[in-house]
Amino acid sequence: MSFCAALSLVFAGCGTPTEKYDSSISEIRDVVYEGTGSDFSVTAVSGVHEDPFLPDGKAGKKREFTVITLRPVEFMPNSLYTYAVTIDGKDYGGVMTMHPFGETYSVEIEKRTHEASLSLNIKIGSKDETVELVSVIEDDDIDADHALDTALTALRDELESLKNGNTFACEIYVRLIANPINADGGYYWYVAFVEESGTSAVLIDRKTAEVVGVKNK
Repeated sequence: MSFCAALSLVFAGCGTPTEKYDSSISEIRDVVYEGTGSDFSVTAVSGVHEDPFLPDGKAGKKREFTVITLRPVEFMPNSLYTYAVTIDGKDYGGVMTMHPFGETYSVEIEKRTHEASLSLNIKIGSKDETVELVSVIEDDDIDADHALDTALTALRDELESLKNGNTFACEIYVRLIANPINADGGYYWYVAFVEESGTSAVLIDRKTAEVVGVKNK
């Protein structure tokens, strides 16, 4: 056996939790941005997700994404919002799409970013405004790997029958999401294990890694 082959055996299964279970992960959303214009607010989320995105209990091939969502103070349907943004040195631009059910406009860009801020230019009619989108990530936050590891521990018993080595008979979502508990603001990690028969998930404090909510299928 060659030296390289021997090393491969020694380190098989090593790596961070998101690397180790990559084949079962359907989405990692690990960056969130916020910004405010004169008469609208903007959020952006970035990471990787399967394409096509199907909550069917099976993880597919993933691609990078950044989704920018604009929420006008006074929503007017079928308005023409155009955007321009630079992500990691590459320029993107075009027309934002109105959400079919919500009062927002959005665009998805096939690029992942971890920049501290993004400069977004928005045009509507004769108005032209540039907004700085600032990452909500703080130095003392736990990361996606820590969140996934915490979830694996918290749901160990529920996941035992789904695990086979470094794979699960389900798909995994690891998302940094806005506070779903109350109106205090802030963000939490949401980690879900989705199978055809249901979902097991945990909500995790992004500072302390405390599990503050559990959902069992």
